[in-house]
Formats: sequence, C-alpha cells, structure tokens
Amino acid sequence: MPNIKSAKKRVLVSDKKRLENKMVRSQMNTAVKKFNAAIAENNVELAESLLPKTSSMIDNAAVKGVIHKNAANHKKAQIGKALHQLKQGIIVVKADAKTLKQAEQRAAAARKAAEEEALKEARREKQRKKLRQPKKHLPKRPQKKPPQKRLLTKRLHPRRKRVLPKPKKKRPLKTAPLPRPKRLPQSLKEQPKKLPQASRT
Repeated sequence: MPNIKSAKKRVLVSDKKRLENKMVRSQMNTAVKKFNAAIAENNVELAESLLPKTSSMIDNAAVKGVIHKNAANHKKAQIGKALHQLKQGIIVVKADAKTLKQAEQRAAAARKAAEEEALKEARREKQRKKLRQPKKHLPKRPQKKPPQKRLLTKRLHPRRKRVLPKPKKKRPLKTAPLPRPKRLPQSLKEQPKKLPQASRT
C-alpha cells in the first residue's frame, strides 16, 4: 500500500482514468456490434446510417489513447469493406467471437432438447406396446423346498456354529490332611549297629 501522499493520489487518478477508458472502449465495441448486426441482416440503409457514427466512436477511442491509431484505421477499413461487399451483393456474416459462441450454445441446447424429446417419445411408445399386448399366463414357479435343519452335535453351538471348548473335568473335593507323626528326639532314635569289617588275609 502506498504511504506517500503523491502515491496515494496517483492510485486514485489511475482508477478514475481506467474507468473512463473502459467506458470509451465499451461504447466503441457496442457501435461496431450494431453495425455488424445490420450487415448480417442485409440491411443496407441501416448500415449506411450507422457507418459515420461507428467511425466517429473508433476515432474518439484512438484520440483518447484507448486503442492505437493503426488499430483504429484497421477497424474503419473493415466496416467500410463490409458495407461495400453488401452493396455489391456479396453476403458476408460479420460477428464477433462472443456472438458466434452464443449461437453455438443455442444450437447445442436445441439439439440436446430434441434428443431428450426423442428418447421420451420412444419410452412412451414402448409403454403403449406393452399395454396393447395381452398378458401371458406364465407357468407357476415350482415352490422351493424348505431348507432342512442341520443336525447339530452336542459340541456345536446352535447359532454361531463353532466348536465349543471341552468341558473341564471336575476335581475331587479336597479332604483334610492327615496329621504328621511326631518327631522323636535324637537320643531315642535307634542308631544303626556297625557290623565288624572282615580282615583281609
């Protein structure tokens, strides 16, 4: 953003000039479009009446610097040539790119609408043919046998159909342990008798 007074003023002035140039260019383009429309309709009188006004708009844009003077001369030569060809009997369709694009879009929309209408008509005709034909009595379909219940073993779950774990064996109840025998003192214990060793002879 400008922070100097002269730069701020220059921004305002350039915005104003841009809007003025835009207005002049728009007036020139509108005049050229009207002239080209008269040429496309083969209206010589309207084209002759619009020629001086269109040339004046083009010159005004060149004087104000909106377009180059050579571009202005080229535009004036184009519209003069188009009027001369129309007077000579040569049919020339003058239209800008925007007008041509709009015409193409309209033609495409019309084609699409016609295709949709044809499809709808074909569907309606098909429905009418179905209504006209007598209904055929189709043979009854054989009834399906009810599904047989699967025999489930004791170890299969009825819903999940998976093997259940084996039941755990019941352990016998624990009884009270027997009392341990009392330990005798060391003196009372019977000491083993030592046997006499045999002498080696």
